[in-house]
Amino acid sequence: MNLAHLSNFVRIAEAQSLSKAASIIRIAQPALSRQVKTLEAELGAPLLVRHAWGVTLTPAGQSLLESARRILRDVQQAQEAIEALENEPVGAVTLGAPSSLATALYPRLLPRIRQKHPKVRLRLIDALSGGLHQRTLAGEIDLAILHNDRSLGPLAAAPLLEEPLGLIGSAAAIDALPPLDAQLLASLPLIAPTGSNRSRKTLEAIVGDPAGQLVAEVDCLPAMLQMVAAGMGFCILPYSSIEADAARGVLAFRSLPAPTPARDMVLVHALDRPPTLAAHAVEAELRRLVAELAPRMRWAVA
Repeated sequence: MNLAHLSNFVRIAEAQSLSKAASIIRIAQPALSRQVKTLEAELGAPLLVRHAWGVTLTPAGQSLLESARRILRDVQQAQEAIEALENEPVGAVTLGAPSSLATALYPRLLPRIRQKHPKVRLRLIDALSGGLHQRTLAGEIDLAILHNDRSLGPLAAAPLLEEPLGLIGSAAAIDALPPLDAQLLASLPLIAPTGSNRSRKTLEAIVGDPAGQLVAEVDCLPAMLQMVAAGMGFCILPYSSIEADAARGVLAFRSLPAPTPARDMVLVHALDRPPTLAAHAVEAELRRLVAELAPRMRWAVA
């Protein structure tokens, strides 16, 4: 099976159009169609359903897409491993983190990697923990920062940081609150993630069923924080998620009643995909950055 044909098939699937993919790849559309027919003949199954607006994948096409991505990634990692024999980190590294940490880490990490390891191409993903977990298992993410729990599956996990959770509100709203206790916390209007979000489960562990307090359910951190800043309610998050807004006096953080809940974050990679030299370089720089930011972000470093 031709690697170029597999790569082009992935482009078709992502573009959902033969013509768009042909334009991206810079190949004639009839030639691209012949490549698909060659793949279909080799596999003995149709891969695409053609529509007036583009194409969709058949079940066989979806299966091939998942396999092709893994194959192409393995080939890329093999090439990068050979290049890395010179003992200089080389190649792409995909790092994933929850939105609350990505906001604090990514703008600071990227310039450091570019300066110290110019041959490393850093790809940064900001997503919900569940999505990061699945994409790491699928081999799409090299390193991910996840909540530490017993359901990580076949991932190698190493402690990274622990951060206390607190009540987040507009600066004016937080200043107006009396001392925070469990009774007051149970009466405040809350803006929270949906029930499928790991942060929602953490919230429920703190306040119980929040249904009577919910103003809105939002799975977009920037939107949630804008609503909080506008005085629509409060949310429960770590300080790192609002560090920049707190410095500007837009949002404020109030510690929760003891025992203070905290989230334990680990750095993971798939067990069947040992980190490359480039991934090790990114991890080392990430850990240095976390240690430097710890006092400012109220982290306990593992």
